[in-house]
This record gives sequence, structure tokens and C-alpha cells, in this order.
Amino acid sequence: MQFSILLLSSSNVHGYGYLEYSRDVITRFLGGITTPLLFVPYAAGSNEWDSYTGKIRTFMATLNIPVTGIHTIPAVDVPKYEAVFVGGGNTFRLLAKLQEIGLMQTLRHEVLAGNMKYMGSSAGSNMAGKTICTTNDMPIVYPKGGFDALNLFPYQINPHYLDPETDSAHKGETRDQRIAEYHQENNTPVIGLREGAYLGIQPDFARTMEMYIGGQPGAKIFEQGKAPYEAKDGQVLKFRS
Repeated sequence: MQFSILLLSSSNVHGYGYLEYSRDVITRFLGGITTPLLFVPYAAGSNEWDSYTGKIRTFMATLNIPVTGIHTIPAVDVPKYEAVFVGGGNTFRLLAKLQEIGLMQTLRHEVLAGNMKYMGSSAGSNMAGKTICTTNDMPIVYPKGGFDALNLFPYQINPHYLDPETDSAHKGETRDQRIAEYHQENNTPVIGLREGAYLGIQPDFARTMEMYIGGQPGAKIFEQGKAPYEAKDGQVLKFRS
């Protein structure tokens, strides 16, 4: 199955090295690109951009894929790249930086036009959806252009989704309760991606509106007015309009 968008819940999964759990799907996803992978480290602090890019470069070297940090090239050169990887960190900081340097429209256009593959992890996966309003992060900065994300598909992601622990002594809100609060004000479906799971979107998504859930942990799906339900590894997901 060929994807144009690959959204990982996380880069780190217990029992695996960095990105190792997703090695096979990343290899298939990036197979055939002829330019370096363009990495976006803006969810991290600016003093970490080089080291973060180096971490991605080390992993991608095992796949024989060179990596270029987006912060090292002029913005006008971004459309020259065939694939972009938007890394995790703080989603508010990531969005604010992309707005500040004027890359939101460029990335959206290149991906939806079929010129660039989009891979995200955690905050980078949030960025692909309709808004960042279902992130788990604290708003450490304020994105002056609002909370609208790239809207590569018209739904919401909640990465690192955790199921409620019924025997826990913790009395704070569960993830399910927070998403229920979101649905008190919004009707957009939310895909709760567990760590080790991913969402794949094919190039013909605009026609089929179908998405693919991968990874053994699967996902939990939340729709306004409905009980949450499971989407398992290998399941095709499609919301009714």
C-alpha cells in the first residue's frame, strides 16, 4: 500500500531504539525519493535544531537516506524536496515557527499537489490535521495565526493516546475526558493513536476519504455523539460525512 502521508504516534516506543519500531513502514514510505529527506526540527528549542536533525540523520543513514535540516536552507528551496519529516516536541512552538517563517501554505500546497510526501511524528502528526486543538502539549508559546494546522486531511490526531486506567489512584482527567470536552465544542472526529501505531493516507484520499490504521496497538476513534470505538492494525477508516 502506497501512502503520500504517514503519521506516527511517536518516535520512541518502549523496547525499541529511536524510530526502530517503524523502520519497515518508513522504508516503504520513503522508497524511491531522489532528494534528501527534509527534516523540520521546529517543535524543539532553537538550540536543539542541529542536534535533533543529527539524531534523525543517524537513523536515516541506516536506510541510506540523506537528511537536510529545513533551518539550514532558504525557504524558497523547500519545494525542491520530495519528502518532509516534521518531528515531535511542542506542537504550539512548531506551529508558531511555521507561521512565522511563512511555510504553512508552501507545505500544504506541495503535499496536496502530490509533489512532496509528508511524514510526521507526535507534534508533526498533529500538524497534519485540521487544527492542533487535540495536542497533549502545553501552550508555551502563542501561535499568532491561530490554531489551524496544515489540514492535509480534515480530522484531528491525538498522538500518544493512553487508555483510561480504571484502577489508577490518579483523579485528573483521562485522555477520553479531554477529548469529550473537545467534542462539547467541536464536531471533528479525533483519531487517538496509541504509541507504536500510525495513520497512512494514500494519494487518492480526496476521492476515497479512506485512511489506514497500522501498528499492533491500533487506535481509538472518537466522534461527537458516539461511544469511542477501536480501529485495529490493518483497518481502513472512513468517516461518514
